[in-house]
Amino acid sequence: MISAFTLLTAATEAGSKTNEDGYGLWPPEAPRAAWVLDGVTGINDRALLPGPSDAAWFVAQVQKALPTLLSQSPDMPIGELVGALVHEMERRQAESWIDPRGADGWETPAASFALVRLLGADIEIARLGDCLVLLEGADGAVSVMDHPVLDQIEAETRRAILDLRAAGMTDRRRLFERMTPMLRAQRRRRNRNDGYGVLAAEQDCIAMVHVNRIPLQALRSVLLASDGYYRLVDHYGAMTDAELVRHTRARGADALLEQLRAIEAGDPLSAAYPRLKCRDDATALLICVGQGKR
Repeated sequence: MISAFTLLTAATEAGSKTNEDGYGLWPPEAPRAAWVLDGVTGINDRALLPGPSDAAWFVAQVQKALPTLLSQSPDMPIGELVGALVHEMERRQAESWIDPRGADGWETPAASFALVRLLGADIEIARLGDCLVLLEGADGAVSVMDHPVLDQIEAETRRAILDLRAAGMTDRRRLFERMTPMLRAQRRRRNRNDGYGVLAAEQDCIAMVHVNRIPLQALRSVLLASDGYYRLVDHYGAMTDAELVRHTRARGADALLEQLRAIEAGDPLSAAYPRLKCRDDATALLICVGQGKR
């Protein structure tokens, strides 16, 4: 039985001026926990919190709070851990409003979140939102933990983009304006039983956490990735899930980010690969979780 994960490679890169992604390991020297965060880009008309963006502020605060909570109680049950994190984020958010009115009816920041922890002979995987978790089994087979509701929402968004492009709309700003009502409706489904979970400073997200425990001996490695990194598979078709894991290990996450950006640079108008963001923030973290071949 291993006593710590082995970091194989990790990287994060902004899609534009501000990186709203993040990743972490705890403790850094012999990690027993690893995570990836993907801040939900705000669609408010004004900033609510200090920093380059509300989502960037939120991710930065989680990056500070989570290691502290893990240090206090590494094996805390996941519901209690997420609950303590939410409570801390509520406190930090309440103390940091730019305007005394606070959110005042606007959408508060949130992030997709995937966390893996080493708990005895098992690995625990907790998920909120659309960060991807790719599991490489001891036999080398790769599987992806999916999010059916978010997959449905993504499919709806793509169809709407295709319909608008078919109607002759190519200007990115006009496209976003036309899509905003749909995006707002999708956001209103967050942390609802008929919707999807996302990490936010709100108690409702605690019950939305997807949790799995898998014996360590069944796994070789785990790749945590934001959806911007996973575009290599689901948007651009540059590789399969198994190839994404294999190439991330062999070439390193930085090299795959270069490949990702080259594809996007070759399609600056999002014509070949319809998408709202030409470039999204992209993050990947690959860890060895078993004693098998690395």
